[in-house]
Amino acid sequence: MKIKQLILTCCSLLFILTSCNNYLDVKPKGKIIPKTAEEYSTILHYWLDEIEKGANATIIPEPDYTSLLEFFAEDLDGTLASSLVNTQLYVGSRINTNQKRYPELYSVIKDCNVIISNMEDTESEMAKNILGTAWSLRSICYYNLLQSFCEPYQPETATETLGLPLVDEFDMEAKPERSNQKETAEFILKGFRNALLYNVTDKDYLFTAQVTKAFMARFFFWTQDWENAIIYAKEVLEQYPMLEAEEYADNINQKLSKGKNVIIASYTNENDIGSLSYVVAQSNVIQRPVSKELVQLFNSSPNDIRKANSFNAQRIPIKKVTTKFRSEELCLIIAESYAHLNNTTEALKYLNLLRSKRITQNYTAYTMDNLPEVAKQNITIDATGAPLSKLISAILCERRMELFLEGDRWFELKRNGRPEFWIAANGKKYVTEKYLYTYPIPRADVELFPDLLIQNPGYKLSINFNKTKNVIYYIYYSNNSYKLHIYMLVL
Repeated sequence: MKIKQLILTCCSLLFILTSCNNYLDVKPKGKIIPKTAEEYSTILHYWLDEIEKGANATIIPEPDYTSLLEFFAEDLDGTLASSLVNTQLYVGSRINTNQKRYPELYSVIKDCNVIISNMEDTESEMAKNILGTAWSLRSICYYNLLQSFCEPYQPETATETLGLPLVDEFDMEAKPERSNQKETAEFILKGFRNALLYNVTDKDYLFTAQVTKAFMARFFFWTQDWENAIIYAKEVLEQYPMLEAEEYADNINQKLSKGKNVIIASYTNENDIGSLSYVVAQSNVIQRPVSKELVQLFNSSPNDIRKANSFNAQRIPIKKVTTKFRSEELCLIIAESYAHLNNTTEALKYLNLLRSKRITQNYTAYTMDNLPEVAKQNITIDATGAPLSKLISAILCERRMELFLEGDRWFELKRNGRPEFWIAANGKKYVTEKYLYTYPIPRADVELFPDLLIQNPGYKLSINFNKTKNVIYYIYYSNNSYKLHIYMLVL
């Protein structure tokens, strides 16, 4: 009884303290309630500065989180890792950590909603930049949540598949339930379209209209709207031309590079946080050799300049962990989207367009007659559930080589069948099971609203009480995933 009373007291105190510091509640001495565009801009630029510092892993992955995504996938061989810690690091070992992305993303969404719902100035140039960016950023956060916390998107079952709680205004009393995936996708698209109405061009706001369109291409690609994925990817690709082979070699390993092919990137300003994240990321990935499967892909094109810039003769990665959204990804989106639409001519055109910029000698364009056999890899079915065709296989292999160490492979595995694979350590198998591709909704949120927030399949809820140390682990108070939580309470 005493324990229960103490927990309730602590939570109540935290709630009171947090509420009093909220800039929309009361105005304590020395605090500012935002009214002008300039004041709302400070809310927005907090998140934009975090991206440029490489200190935010939720909006655009910073280097350390990108390396973590690579460990979740299979391009780096965990079984042969030189570090015991990194040997055992796989998605199943990070269930609790992965949950943290949920409230972090909703925190960004909360601030975007504060701006969208409360800023009175909508006509000044600054206000238009702020509003356009807020709409774009909110949809990108929801897209990231959709990728990580929902099952892979299938249009034919989207109305029956769990989506996300949709929050369009700041309301501490709101208790939104999970929507379905179709509703979630429509919500995201509405936000993107609203962002484009403001036509943001000021690059100080990072999420310009062109950047928004690039993320829309990603979103349409993830939701299998192939036609729109092509439209938006093509438009942005024209503005951000891909790099030729030598340019690629010069730019790919520049950690602060803002090359002409870079649409947006994390860690563009040298600072202590970003530098530390970068150092940690590089030191981590070199402890796992490149998988033989990926090496064989590169060996099939010996004049591919990416090989010499990706790993050495000992299969140790030499490519730097990349936190950039590059135009080359858009080219691959176009190629695969055309393939799903059975337009093989255009699919081959864009596939060969990228290959021609990476193979420096003896380049031979792919045709439907000379495509390689379906590659032997973990992915055996495409995003629609169909067995891999030679064309789709070739595009996926090209994507795997091009976006190596850029945090893409994990989501490719999820998008294309969620294959199960394992690594070995200490005589044990650590299996990446199918359900682990979808992160769990924070259990505290589910426990608070069990009738509204249905947990993703495969996860069990529990609160652990250590009688020896008199500690309750993972006490978490959350309202709509806004930041008010205790991870450990000493009694």
